[in-house]
Amino acid sequence: MKGLKEMVTRRTVAICPAYDGGHQSVVHDFDRRKTYSGKSSMEILDESCMAYRSTYDGRIKAVRHAFDYLRKTPLMICPQQYIYAIPTKAPTDYDCIWLFCQHIESTSTKEGKTYVHFTNGEELEINCSESVITKQRERAAITMTHFSTIPTISYMNHNETGLYLPGFHSYLHNPDELGADF
Repeated sequence: MKGLKEMVTRRTVAICPAYDGGHQSVVHDFDRRKTYSGKSSMEILDESCMAYRSTYDGRIKAVRHAFDYLRKTPLMICPQQYIYAIPTKAPTDYDCIWLFCQHIESTSTKEGKTYVHFTNGEELEINCSESVITKQRERAAITMTHFSTIPTISYMNHNETGLYLPGFHSYLHNPDELGADF
């Protein structure tokens, strides 16, 4: 898979802008490794969403359809693996930092600066207030709960699915009707 080291996984903690002149972003992982990338945060997020069978725009549209989060919308990268990210600023702003919810332990403010404390012990200074990040975390929690409770076809009764597959016709609704020879 192309760009695997730059793809978001369950171990991604944050994606920050790079200010070194040679890279666009820095991906922080749970092992405290930092991967510098020539790709923007948005490119990394979009490619990661595509690896998980959608696009950045599609995921944002789904969340906005469910909730009235028109600004700084939580990003549902992979609902099956509970990979959700929240922006500290408008996603189009180069200074936007993306934080991955499952790794945030707490936040604090010291000397007028806001910090996020991750479950791996890492601390990151962020560019928004503690109240903004608290609101973002609440939105993400609501989004996660909503999208984790949508029933999947495997959990639905066959009669409720209403699925029709051309060329495949089965009038048996109960697997026990197939008999011992099946």
